[in-house]
Amino acid sequence: MRFLHSLQARYTTAATTLLFMLTALGGVSLDLAVRYRIEDRVFFDAEQVAARWSAQVRSGALPHPASVSGAIHLVQLVDARGRILVASPDAAGRPRLSMLRPPADDRLQRRVECAPGRPCLLLMANRVSPAPDAPVVYAGTVEPPLCGTHRLEYLIGGAGLLIVLSGARLMWWIIGRALRPAEQQCQLASVTSHELRTPIAGLRLQLEEALLHPDHVNPRDTIRGALSVAGRLEAIVQDLLAMSRLRDGRPEPHEPIDLAALVTAEVDNHYGGTPVKVCTSGDVWVHGSRIQLIRLVGNLLSNGRRHAETCVTVCVASADGRAVVTVTDDGTGIAPADRERVFERFTRLDEGRRRDSGGTGLGLAISRDIAHAHGGTLRIEDSPSGARFVLRLPLFDPNAIGRRRFTRPGRTDHRPDPGPDPGRAAGPEPEPGPDR
Repeated sequence: MRFLHSLQARYTTAATTLLFMLTALGGVSLDLAVRYRIEDRVFFDAEQVAARWSAQVRSGALPHPASVSGAIHLVQLVDARGRILVASPDAAGRPRLSMLRPPADDRLQRRVECAPGRPCLLLMANRVSPAPDAPVVYAGTVEPPLCGTHRLEYLIGGAGLLIVLSGARLMWWIIGRALRPAEQQCQLASVTSHELRTPIAGLRLQLEEALLHPDHVNPRDTIRGALSVAGRLEAIVQDLLAMSRLRDGRPEPHEPIDLAALVTAEVDNHYGGTPVKVCTSGDVWVHGSRIQLIRLVGNLLSNGRRHAETCVTVCVASADGRAVVTVTDDGTGIAPADRERVFERFTRLDEGRRRDSGGTGLGLAISRDIAHAHGGTLRIEDSPSGARFVLRLPLFDPNAIGRRRFTRPGRTDHRPDPGPDPGRAAGPEPEPGPDR
């Protein structure tokens, strides 16, 4: 577990680092793109204003200062000697906006003028003509605050940090979810190894003792003990295979099942030992795997008989659209703190070990997996005495779909009722035997 948590942390760190680099690259690109977009728009508008003033000067007239409107509010017409001939109202009284004088072969140039202690200006310088004494029109505006300050960087940086933190948390969850099966497999392998070690060590001890002291050991007792241990090992392996099939989602044939009849038949099969009382209230139908439900009911009956003092009571009913099976014993019960723990694999309380030392500790875990595979639940609820296991499964109405024969999971064959067989003698149908 510690190794897997370390692996999860390393993968998350690597993924977060990559996300940080991509976010930083994207943030820088976004910052440059936003700045370029804003400045390009300002320069475009300034070029339009400068072009209009230059056209008026070339036509022999001086532009009217009040003709300036919109975002481009700083405009000056400066002659070749640097004197300001005409200025817009906002540019009047200002010194020359720029010392740049475009050459005759490149009369239109962009300029960013920054003076100490004052905001920068985005200007377009337009030389009116190639003539040596041609004046220059300067048009522009103060650099927008989003570009002139670090607001854009702070905004993008804050958004990027939020993305990285959210991404790191999401990566931790995704990687943890991806590694969860490996965590479960490691835990199962560890617990299984521990559970198998004890019977294997006992078997080895018996065989070594028979080999080292053949005159003092009864061979029949040794073989009998070895068979007992082998039987427990076989039971553990079979339960592990059953649990693996359930958790892998392998399909099992499903069919309509009369749950009351199934429980009654299973109680009859568990003859001898602690008596079991059955109470049913009409037909209770479910849709599922008969083999799996028989095993579930059998596990609950065996568990109840193992812990009961005098009797076990099994009731089958329906409530709130669910089939309900309760198995109640009159034993010592299960403490509330242990009611979920008993469904864990290889978990056996001290009472269970005392009454049955040969159990696998997988029966209740398999039973809950079967309940979940059928869309139901299995839990321990309060009882005046003893333990009360409650199984709830979705109800099934066999009359809702007519006569339907189920062949295999996911497929049904609709066939008409053939009616009575004329070549067959009249009489009651034989009772079907238990399917196990």
